[in-house]
Amino acid sequence: MRNTPDASWHKQREQEIVAHVERMLDDPKFVIDTSVGRKNTASAKRQVRAGDKSVDLKRLMSQTRPDRDLEQQMPVGRTLEATFSVNKWLIFQKIIGRLTVTVLPPTKEILKDENPEPLTLGETRRQLSALPPPLPGVPTTIVLVSTAGFAPDAHELAERTSERTIVLVEPNESGGWSVHGSTEMSGILHLFDPEPASTKSQRIEQAIDLLGDDLITGAISAEKVSLLTQLPLQAVEDTVKSYAKRTPGLQSKRLDGRLLLFREGSAPTGKAVGGEGMSLLDRIKTLFSRKGDNERKIAFLSERRAALTQQRDASHDEVFKLEKKESDLKKEFKANDSIVTRKRITAQMVQLRKEIDRRTQLLTVLNQQINVVGTHLHNLELLEQGRASNLPSSDEIATDAAAAEEMLAQLQADSEMADSMSTTVTAGMSSEEQQLYEELLKESGEGPSTATAESSDEPNEPETPAKTQATNPGRRTAQGEPG
Repeated sequence: MRNTPDASWHKQREQEIVAHVERMLDDPKFVIDTSVGRKNTASAKRQVRAGDKSVDLKRLMSQTRPDRDLEQQMPVGRTLEATFSVNKWLIFQKIIGRLTVTVLPPTKEILKDENPEPLTLGETRRQLSALPPPLPGVPTTIVLVSTAGFAPDAHELAERTSERTIVLVEPNESGGWSVHGSTEMSGILHLFDPEPASTKSQRIEQAIDLLGDDLITGAISAEKVSLLTQLPLQAVEDTVKSYAKRTPGLQSKRLDGRLLLFREGSAPTGKAVGGEGMSLLDRIKTLFSRKGDNERKIAFLSERRAALTQQRDASHDEVFKLEKKESDLKKEFKANDSIVTRKRITAQMVQLRKEIDRRTQLLTVLNQQINVVGTHLHNLELLEQGRASNLPSSDEIATDAAAAEEMLAQLQADSEMADSMSTTVTAGMSSEEQQLYEELLKESGEGPSTATAESSDEPNEPETPAKTQATNPGRRTAQGEPG
């Protein structure tokens, strides 16, 4: 994200680091070089002054890209200067040390809407030379922050001398921060990292979820997560252990000197394997029947598979490096015309290919071992799954099926009896009700024809051939003669 031209992203990183340094001044663990030795900033008298380059930004935008909305989102190149002093002769103040923080956002690239590049070695030197020189006899700690990052060769400028100490801080590609400084300051460099511990734990757990496919057939090493998140190995190991405790079915264990996260096995928990729902009698039966042996076997095989998988992955990396070296030797052979050099390269390639063959054979053995362990583990998991299912026997299934058939037959008989006893009642009006109904219709202004049409609730008489002949004289008879 640090190569994005999004102005708001760089402004957020700028505010984050400056606010963190302001809080860090009150941290009793943070010490800096002073004229009286290493001193705690929280206990020293200090004067803090903040600034920025907002005026220069406004002038630049008025000349290149006038945009008030964009100006509100732009980083302003904030600075922070803290001066530390002690009392001298009870009246005067003597400066013993200084701390300066300078943020270098990629302003020009953002205004051009271009992806910013990390600061090169020459550009970093130019920025350092533009800073005010240190006071005579007063050590200065310079914190240079680039929201677009530093080039790898620029990291060599992070050094410590008697006059000044340079610390380089940059966002990294994994979403966190990287701090570069002298090895003599390794104890406090992590204090310059503004990322909270809770956010780091979330990133570590997200990396574990991203590598979740490795848990199906192997394990996840803390070293691999540390490389992916660019976080210290100790912090990663602590989070991995906590993640394993909170996640059922996962276990973290140090095997061959590396902390691995792997599955305990998919054997179910419950009454069949000594779960919480097991009664005291069932526990005693399980104890005497030695049913717990499979659980121990599953745990052992899970650990063994995790260790073998790590060995296989390490062997894959070694073969890859050897193949890359072979490719480099081929290029060197083509680039050299000297016979002596080509013979030397040929001898090297012969030995290299023999070593590749050995590593390939080792990979074959490791894959076979993983296959055997995985098959044995799978069989034990199937066995435990079958015991935990508590499925009914064939006699119970047959008895329940017969009872179900009897119930369905009785239900069918009851339904047929209910259908045969049901009758349809046709409601009609009596002769007196019919007469009164016609009188009421006449009084309301409606004729008898309407009354006859509305009194059609009586059942119709069946149509006889005589009535049909009378109502439809043009209808033919069954013999085809006209009526």
